[in-house]
Amino acid sequence: MLRAISSVLAAALLAGCASTTTPQREGGFEYEPSAAHPFGRPNPAAPPELADFAFMIGRNDCTDSRRQPNSDDWVEGERTWDAQYTMNGFAIIDTGGSGGAANGNMRVYDPATSQWQGTFFSMPAYSSGVWAGGRVDAPDTAAGYVLVLKQDIPAPGTQFAGDSTLTFSEISDSGFEWRGEWISKDGSVIYPFRRISCRKAS
Repeated sequence: MLRAISSVLAAALLAGCASTTTPQREGGFEYEPSAAHPFGRPNPAAPPELADFAFMIGRNDCTDSRRQPNSDDWVEGERTWDAQYTMNGFAIIDTGGSGGAANGNMRVYDPATSQWQGTFFSMPAYSSGVWAGGRVDAPDTAAGYVLVLKQDIPAPGTQFAGDSTLTFSEISDSGFEWRGEWISKDGSVIYPFRRISCRKAS
């Protein structure tokens, strides 16, 4: 009898725990990633420009080439660069890593400025920054456009004015190219510092 009572109490306790730790949510964010939609979905109420970065959604396997400081030598490696919808389908977040570094971006389109705002973070050596920009027509490309985001920053160690310029190009359903360059304000100096080539994995 005591064993039966104990079993009933244990079952009731477990049921109570289950109901408090996994409550049924109402009015949840239906466009967030889920079992049915592992990368989330774009919210129909989001700005149409959200589609600009739709090519990143999913898992991307990439080659990553970095220019060595004070040199024309490049070192190539492998990295991941995966993306999903977030903020209930109003924004895109991408994450990835190479070597021991993990980094990512929150990408939000601002209708007031007609620009994308991309906020970058990297760990474990903390760094961050914000780049802004958007579509630039490129009729000779498959997508018909490239994406260019800039951050106003002088050349390292100088007061020479310019922009850290990040460009997404060769955009398609199967992948994309990315390059990072420092470009002087008058365009007379272009210093490439990083190149990433990505192919869609899933």
